[in-house]
Amino acid sequence: MTDIFNKILGVLLAFTLLAGAPLVINTMGKDLTMNRSVLNEMTNLIDKVTDKGTLTEDDMTDFYLGISSYGVTMDATVQRYIKVVNPDGAGGTYTTYMLSDQAVGSRWNKGDVIKVTVKAVDYTSSQRIQYRLLHLTPAKFDQTLSGMIRK
Repeated sequence: MTDIFNKILGVLLAFTLLAGAPLVINTMGKDLTMNRSVLNEMTNLIDKVTDKGTLTEDDMTDFYLGISSYGVTMDATVQRYIKVVNPDGAGGTYTTYMLSDQAVGSRWNKGDVIKVTVKAVDYTSSQRIQYRLLHLTPAKFDQTLSGMIRK
C-alpha cells in the first residue's frame, strides 16, 4: 500500500516541478527585462537633462509614460539639488548641495544634480502567481540614479 502512495506522491512532485520551474524562470526573466527597461528610461531622462540643462513638462510626461509602459505601477520622484559654494573662513571654499523645489521649467546651472528615484507600487501579476504557487516573494523595484549637469 505504501508503494502505491509513494508512486502517486512522486508523480505529483514531478508534475509540480515540471510545471513550476518554467513559471519561475519565465517570471524572473520578465522581471529582469522590466527592471533593465525602467533603468534605461531613468538613464535617458538623466542624460537628457544633463545635456540640455533644462527639464520640461514634456520630458516628465515622456518619462512617466515610459516607466508606466512595462506592466508595473511605478512611483517616480525627480529632485534637483543646487550647487552652493560657501566660504570656509580660511580663505577657501566648500561645496554643498541644497534641495530645490524648482525642478521643472527652470534653467539648471552647471554642477547642479538631478536625482531620479523610481519605486514599484505593487507586484506584477506574474510575481503574484509566483508567490501564490511557490511562496517566493521577489523584491519590488526601488532604484535611484543621479547625474550632474554638464552645461
